[in-house]
Amino acid sequence: QQLDTCPAEVIHRFINCSWRFMSAYRMGLTGKAAEWAVKKQKGHCQVSRSAIMSIEAVLDTVS
Repeated sequence: QQLDTCPAEVIHRFINCSWRFMSAYRMGLTGKAAEWAVKKQKGHCQVSRSAIMSIEAVLDTVS
């Protein structure tokens, strides 16, 4: 009953965002790195390998 009051577009966006986070976690990202990758790849179905490589490059320079 409550799902009927929620627009389908809102549910669709939530599911897509969840899939991108799951993709980032599967690739080994956590916390802020996963959040950054998901935000960067907002228009894609999953987090790309190039986004992961960008994060790894930044983390290597910080360490």
